[in-house]
Amino acid sequence: MLRCNKIIMWALPVLGTALMSMGSAQAEEDRAISEVEGPLSVMVLGSGGPMATASGRASAGYLVFVEGQPRILMDVGGGTYARIAESGVNLKDLDIVLLSHLHVDHTADLSAVLKTVYFHNRSANVKFPPGRTAPVRVFGPGANGVPFPAAVNPDATVAQYPGSSEYIADHYDVNRGVERYLNVFTRAISGGIFKYETTDVAPNFKAYNPTTIYDTDGLTIKAVGVNHGPVPALAFRIEYKGRSIVYSGDTSSVGGNMPALANAADLLIYDTAIMDDAPAGPNDAIFFALHTTPTRLGQVAAMANPRKVVLSHLTPITEPHLDEVKALIQAQGYSGRISVAHDLKVYNLEAH
Repeated sequence: MLRCNKIIMWALPVLGTALMSMGSAQAEEDRAISEVEGPLSVMVLGSGGPMATASGRASAGYLVFVEGQPRILMDVGGGTYARIAESGVNLKDLDIVLLSHLHVDHTADLSAVLKTVYFHNRSANVKFPPGRTAPVRVFGPGANGVPFPAAVNPDATVAQYPGSSEYIADHYDVNRGVERYLNVFTRAISGGIFKYETTDVAPNFKAYNPTTIYDTDGLTIKAVGVNHGPVPALAFRIEYKGRSIVYSGDTSSVGGNMPALANAADLLIYDTAIMDDAPAGPNDAIFFALHTTPTRLGQVAAMANPRKVVLSHLTPITEPHLDEVKALIQAQGYSGRISVAHDLKVYNLEAH
């Protein structure tokens, strides 16, 4: 009997390890990363807006996969770091960050995600120093020089928004960045040599002036300035093997930029923060200068004719009225598919 008990006690840890491995394998199957397939995919990391709500949506963020590998991060708002953790994605080879604009609900988790890139490199690099040496390439809007209103600060000597290169340097530059410690920390943990390159893309929302900001190995990224009130802002188009993803960022969609950029896209991810008539408070006109109404979204979609429109950047204004949003879009003549974004939803772009 004693021998039997010893065998059972010896076997329990082994059985426990086996059960944990089975559970881990099952967990991997259930994670969003297991849904990624094909040459070009996008995983929604954050489908919400700037305000924390009971629905629990993270702020704006989208991870683009090329041949199944996470290569491009479009915006990185609050909560996207947690979604990356839940997704099961390994970010060690993340290459490009696209910032549509510098509002905090599109940038808040950038440092946490960059730190994760080097922790994900640690296990691969700990035996092979110096580890990762490739820079993370950041593309975002340049400054547009809009001053602060006198009522805010009549003595202000700087514009409301810096350019992206200034914004990134103020975080990470080894001499002045508030998070400059990353330059030594990533080496200390054997994660690699912290490097970044920043490109300012000059915004121009009055005319369709797209800029090809990346074109390597069949992967092309284009950017164009869009209207987001006084905020320097960009929309992006990613193309690979005949498939295309367009991301509006935040915009009121003034002019012909968005219809032209989104022309015949496979997937059009769009700002869906307001209704045609809401918000309707006495001081709410600003929201209509910043965001796109469903009717205008429908007009853009009808002109561009993408295969699928994804409603995202959802807010308490729009989330309860998504059927009405869809109806208003379709009323403008768009007959393609309309999808509602959810955090960790994966869109694999189909072959034509």
